[in-house]
Amino acid sequence: MATDARRKEVYWARYDITAGAVVRRGEPMVGKAEAIPEQVRSLPVVGRGGVLYADWFGRRLGPLDVSAGALAGLAARRLAAGHELPGADPMYLRRPDATPRTLRTLVMP
Repeated sequence: MATDARRKEVYWARYDITAGAVVRRGEPMVGKAEAIPEQVRSLPVVGRGGVLYADWFGRRLGPLDVSAGALAGLAARRLAAGHELPGADPMYLRRPDATPRTLRTLVMP
């Protein structure tokens, strides 16, 4: 899976797909398409990153974007099968553009 991360980068993760499940291998990453390991880039890719950086990725499969309906359907199937869904915690894959200013202490002579 490779999606547009702006700044000429992609968010990407590697998944194993079987008849019964889709399992992520490793943690999601962000970076320049050319910096993604060759053994990952040569695999079929799902997502907008495969179109934006077609020179760097293998054959593109599936949709450009994941629909909310597909995610809801997946969650419903997992819950019906007795699985617990993970928490909705944000994942920050890179440092923010904006950072709080540091306060300076004025020292009087």
